[in-house]
Amino acid sequence: MEKVKALEREIIKKTALFNGVLMILSLVIFRDVTLPIGLLFGASIAVLNFLELSKTLKIAVKKSPQGASTFAGIKYFVRFIVTGITLYVAITTPHINFLSTVIGLLSVKLVIYQTSFFNR
Repeated sequence: MEKVKALEREIIKKTALFNGVLMILSLVIFRDVTLPIGLLFGASIAVLNFLELSKTLKIAVKKSPQGASTFAGIKYFVRFIVTGITLYVAITTPHINFLSTVIGLLSVKLVIYQTSFFNR
């Protein structure tokens, strides 16, 4: 279990580093404040969804197969709705760049792919 927590922390740290670099680059290259705000917004929601997924799986493993399936399905739907609301807010708020929000939302996945690719 400690290995799983260490991996979670590693993924979150790498996600923060990845988005931090992108924020600095976006400020230097484009000089647009909405880009790092969108990255921060999307990455924050992505990390919260990642932590919620971890918590969901830890609870679902202890349930019966039917109960685990129902529980995981409901939690998946909640994460899906949160992501939808995040995208809606990014579209409707002029101070948040939509594309950078999408990149932020995908950043946890990109970090996981990078981690698994280089740990072969």
